Amino acid sequence: MFLSNVEIKSFIRNYIGLFIITIMLSLGISFISANIIKDKIVENNQAMVGAIVSQNPNLESDIIGVITQGKSKDNISLGKEVLSKYNYDKNISLRNEPIISEIIKELFSVNTLFIAIIFILIFILVMYCFKNIYSDIKDMTNYVYNSSEGRDFEIKNKNQEGQIGLLKTELLKMTNILKEKVDLLNKEKIFLNDNISDISHQLKTPMTSLIILNDLMYGEIPKETKIEFLDKIKSQLNRMEWLIKSMLKLSKVEAKVIDFKCEKVNIKELVIRALQPSLIPIELKNIELSISGEDSATYNGDIDWSSEALVNIIKNCVEHTPQNGSLKINYEENPLYCEIIIKDSGEGIDKKDLPHIFKRFYKGKSSSKEDSVGIGLAMAKSIIESQNGDIYVESEKSKGAEFHIVFHKTYSD
Repeated sequence: MFLSNVEIKSFIRNYIGLFIITIMLSLGISFISANIIKDKIVENNQAMVGAIVSQNPNLESDIIGVITQGKSKDNISLGKEVLSKYNYDKNISLRNEPIISEIIKELFSVNTLFIAIIFILIFILVMYCFKNIYSDIKDMTNYVYNSSEGRDFEIKNKNQEGQIGLLKTELLKMTNILKEKVDLLNKEKIFLNDNISDISHQLKTPMTSLIILNDLMYGEIPKETKIEFLDKIKSQLNRMEWLIKSMLKLSKVEAKVIDFKCEKVNIKELVIRALQPSLIPIELKNIELSISGEDSATYNGDIDWSSEALVNIIKNCVEHTPQNGSLKINYEENPLYCEIIIKDSGEGIDKKDLPHIFKRFYKGKSSSKEDSVGIGLAMAKSIIESQNGDIYVESEKSKGAEFHIVFHKTYSD
């Protein structure tokens, strides 16, 4: 595992290359040293031959034979005996040996140069390896520093191999996760601030009405007026209660803190459950209600929260449908998705309002419902999208509105 590391492999390759160069240099130095010694021995032999032949010319052939053909045991024994009288044997020091004393400085210089070259090569190899590692560490340090300061910084060699490359990958992954978390925290902060602002804004009007009605109650007013004021106070309190509950539900859905169930939901059962709160208004308005679809149609989702979404859509349709109008609910299932279509015969939606009707607290300029808050459709959209669904509306002015709710199939379905 250790030897499979890219950086270690690179170092070993460079080290082997340096080792081969060292062997070659060592052989070269040995060859140079041998030539230096050879030259000195030749000079010394030349001096000896010159000295002997000048005194005894008849010994030239014998001496040349020894010099050129090599040593013999008889010559060595006699030579040892003669030279030992002058303390010249293997025990002589290097400084007292004439040939060695002359070439020792040259040999020392050559070997010193060899050692210096080897040291420089090793130093260059080590510095090269450390330079690359230091460059990568510096690059990662700059990346972390700039990222922590919120500045963009492009890290080099993001796709390099080895442990350093893996470290860079993990570092990039970690910083991206941290950035996403910081962005998420900022979004949550903005989301919380917007929610508080929305709730404050929506509660401001009923609170003002309650304060005024409460102040009027202190005066001397007829009993009938007091009863009327109390009814208005109750109405405003009920509206505030509904608004607060709806805002809390919507905030939970949009903050994604709700764990939606993923169970098989029968669409017919879902529609019947969602219609219950609107049955009395439908009856009072004499609205013609029709439901059609396959009884076996199902999708995977949370029936409780899906019912909450449909309740708001049906309520919106009933509120905008005139007396003796109609409300049609159709649903179907295919291999790709399940679709629920809710169509009313109401006043319809202006084209300018269509892109905005699912925004919280949005109220169309041409809407005839004055007490509308504009939170029901926004909640319905959030709930449906949280269950792998989509919602859109088709409408024309004075021709009613048609809501399409689509729950997409997944492989687990």
